[in-house]
Formats: sequence, C-alpha cells, structure tokens
Amino acid sequence: MYKLSRNGESLGMTEALTYIKTAANGCYVLCPEPEASGIVFAGVVYHLPGRPELAGTDTVAVEVVDAGTELKAVNDTVTATAKLSGQMQAATRLYVQAAANIDDDTALEMPDLFKTWEEVLSAGAQLAADTVLNLDGQLYRVVQPVTPQAHQRPDGEGMTAIYRPIEPTHTGSLEDPIPFRYGMDVTQGLYYSSGGKVYLCNLTMPGCVYTPGTPGLWQWSEVTE
Repeated sequence: MYKLSRNGESLGMTEALTYIKTAANGCYVLCPEPEASGIVFAGVVYHLPGRPELAGTDTVAVEVVDAGTELKAVNDTVTATAKLSGQMQAATRLYVQAAANIDDDTALEMPDLFKTWEEVLSAGAQLAADTVLNLDGQLYRVVQPVTPQAHQRPDGEGMTAIYRPIEPTHTGSLEDPIPFRYGMDVTQGLYYSSGGKVYLCNLTMPGCVYTPGTPGLWQWSEVTE
C-alpha cells in the first residue's frame, strides 16, 4: 500500500501507482516507473521528488506502508475524536443546565441541552428560579423555586405562575401576533393568535385564564378583516 502526502499533509492511500511522463507533444502518457516524472492520483497529476519537472503540478512524497497499521491509526483517530466530541457535548449540557443567566432567545437556539421534564421529576430536587427545562420540545422557565410534581406539569392549568413558557419573540402586531397560552400574561392593545384566529387584547391581564374566542368575553375582540 502506498501513502501519498503533500507538504506533510496526507492525500490518501492507493494499492497501485499510476506513473506518467511528458510525451514529445507535451501531453501526459502512461509509462513504467523508471521513466516517470510523476503520478496520477484521484484524477490529479502530481510530480515525484527528484524526477524531471512537471509544470504546474505539486510534488508529493510516496511512502510504502502497511495497510492494516494505517487503517487502525485512522480508526483510532476517529474513535478518539468521537469520544472527545461526546465529552464536550456532555460538558456543554452540564454548563447550560447550571447557568441561570441564559436569555430566552439563546435558550430557544439550543432546546436539547436542557433537562427534560422526566429528568427533573426523576431527580426529585427543588428547581431554582430561572431554571429552564424541556417538556416535549417546549421550553419553560421556572418563575419561583419549586419541587416538580407529576400532577403539576408545566403545561397544566394554572401553572404559569410557576413555569413560564418560553416562546419565540413576537411583536404582538396584527401581522405578528403572539401565540396565546392559558395562564400567560397578556397586554392590552397587542394581538394574540388562538385556534387559527387573531384577537385584539382589550385588557392587560397577568396570568390570563380567559381563552380568546370564548363566547361572551369582552376582554378579546376577534379580528375579522
């Protein structure tokens, strides 16, 4: 097996070399090794050290190597890289989970790094305020210290006082309404979307439990035009 390298950088390996030289008409032609000025590898012409020059080509070093040894070295490198990558991912996840100063927009860019609802339930430990957790792909921020309970899921009724859903930023305009979630804080004059429709909020309501579209509610006005 032959190993080819250029300026110390490995180009690859091949079982047989294709030797070439420059013919009288200036074209490259195949030839025996003693007559060769260069080789062709992966469709590229290279010059061999100590041979007649080949204009416009790079010089490569050719080394006879044991295929088994080389392949093992490559496999060891790949394995080590994968192991290091896994360790870095684990370290990053631990750092993110311990941080309490991650803003909403940043959190939304890396939802898979936060502990899942199942993980915090299993741990049974109290969660500090500002802790971020992942429930079925939806991120929530802990509003006040709480010990998670299976019957008090973050998406449950009345739980927004403890777990605030983290949503992508919306302007609250008619063109970019805010998705309504039961128990969220709503602001008078902003637009919210619910059930495929858009509503204007007529009253600022912290922890709103009045779902837009409910018959008889004056707190919301459906946008029909």
